[in-house]
Amino acid sequence: MVCLVSLITLYYQWENWRSARELAVVRLRMVERLGTDDPLALMPPKVADEDNYFANPVLESWLRVTQPERGQMQYTAPSNALLPPGFIQPEIVDSADGEIDRLDLDAWMKKRGGQGSEAAAAVLARELGDGNGLLPKLAEGLNKPFSVMKPGPREALEAAGDDPCIAVIPNFHGLNDFQRQLGLHLRSAALAEDTAKTVSTALIMLRVSEGTARGGLTGCLVPLALHETSFDALHEALSHPAWTPETLGRLQVRLGQFDDLQQYQSAHGQEILGTFSMLVYLRNHRPELHEVIRHRSTKPWLWQRLAEDIFDWVVVLGPIGWHDANIAFYTDCMLEQLGPPGAKAWLTGTARGQAVRLRSRSENSWPNPRRFLAGIAIPNVGSLAEVAAKTLFRRRCLIIACALEKHRLKQGGFPASLEAVKEDLKLYTITDPARPSMPLGYRLETKGYLLWSAGPDAKDDGGTRDKDKPWREHDWLWRMQREP
Repeated sequence: MVCLVSLITLYYQWENWRSARELAVVRLRMVERLGTDDPLALMPPKVADEDNYFANPVLESWLRVTQPERGQMQYTAPSNALLPPGFIQPEIVDSADGEIDRLDLDAWMKKRGGQGSEAAAAVLARELGDGNGLLPKLAEGLNKPFSVMKPGPREALEAAGDDPCIAVIPNFHGLNDFQRQLGLHLRSAALAEDTAKTVSTALIMLRVSEGTARGGLTGCLVPLALHETSFDALHEALSHPAWTPETLGRLQVRLGQFDDLQQYQSAHGQEILGTFSMLVYLRNHRPELHEVIRHRSTKPWLWQRLAEDIFDWVVVLGPIGWHDANIAFYTDCMLEQLGPPGAKAWLTGTARGQAVRLRSRSENSWPNPRRFLAGIAIPNVGSLAEVAAKTLFRRRCLIIACALEKHRLKQGGFPASLEAVKEDLKLYTITDPARPSMPLGYRLETKGYLLWSAGPDAKDDGGTRDKDKPWREHDWLWRMQREP
C-alpha cells in the first residue's frame, strides 16, 4: 500500500511538473500573439446609452428576461414585425458570377392575383409602408458612434461576479428573419425611388449587424450572416436611381467603419482568452467543472453511461497537471487556427483548421484525460476566416460602388478606371483582401462594371471563371448592372 501510494504521488507530481511547463510555454505564445492574457482586453468596451444605437426604445422593448434564475435575457422581435398581416413575400432570384440577386416582382404579382395597371414596385412599396410604424422609430440614433447589444460582455461578466461560467450575454431570437424583412424594405424603397427610406433602412441594417459583434466566435458568425443579407439587399438597391451624393456618402462612411476580417481575428483572439480564463477558473473550482461536463453523455447503454460518469470523475479529481495539459492543448490548437498576424493569414486558415481537427482527433482518439476537456472546447472554425475575407471583399465593393455611382450621377456614366474616383476613396481601405498591397480589379462592361478579387488562391485570373479550376481557386466577382 505504501508503494502504491508512493507511485501514485510520484505520478501526480510528474504530471503536474510536465504539464505546468507545457502551459507556461503556451501561455507565453498566447501573450506574444495576442499581446495579452487578460480576458477583458479584446472585449468590446462598455458603452453608455447616449452613445449606443441599441439604446433605441424599440429594441429595448424587445429585451426580455427568459430565465430569471440564470439572468438569461433575449431580444425577441414580434413575428413579421415589419410586414403587414397576411403579406405574401416576394421571392428573390439568386444569381451567379457576382451578379445581383433581384426581387421577382412579376411572380409575386401573379401569386397575389395582380393589381390592375398599377406597377408592381408601387404596389409593394404601398403594402410595406413604413413597417407598421417601426422603421421611423428604428431610425432614431443612427448616428450614435457605437452599436452594441445590451448588456455587453463586460457588463455580463461583472453581473456574474467575474465567474465566466455563469456570465450571460443576450441573444436575438429571430434576428435572421428580422434582417430579411429589413432587406425587403430596402429593396422596395430603392425600386420605388424613395431616397429617404432607402438610406435609413440601409443604415438600420448595418447598425443591427454591427450590434451583434459582441466578441467570441459566436459573436463573429452572427454579424457575418447578417452582413450577407445586408450586402445582398444593398447590391440590388444601388442598381436603382434612389440615391443622391449625400446619401451615398452616408452609406460609404457607415460601411467603412467596420472591418469583417479584423472583427474575425479579434473575435478569435477573444475566444482564446475567454476560454483560457474559463478553463483556468474550472481548474481551480473542480466541483463546478463536474457540473459543466456531467450532462454531456449520449451513450445508449447504462453501463456505457456509467463508465463515462466514472471517467468524468477521474478527470475532475485527477492531477492538476491534467487540467494544465488540457488548457495548454486547447490554447495551442486555437492559436494555430488563428495563425500569424497580418492581413494575409486568412489565405491558409482553412488548411490550418483542418490540420488542427486531425491533430485533435488523433491525440484524443481514446479517453485521454490530458486532452479530454480540450477536445470538448476546441470549436470547428473551418473556413470562417475565408468567409470573413469574402464579406470584407463585398463591403469594399459597396464602398467603391458608392463612389462610382456619385461619378455616374455627376458625369452621366461610369469611369474607365478607378483612378477617376480615387479622391473620393482616399479615406477608405479598398485593397484586395487576397493581395493587401494591390487594388481590387475593375473593368467597365456594357451595362455597368465588374469588380473582382484574386480569391483564396491569391492568383488574379482577370475576373474570369476557369471551369477547369476548383471553385475555391476562382476569383471572387461583384457585378453592377443597372436596370434600363
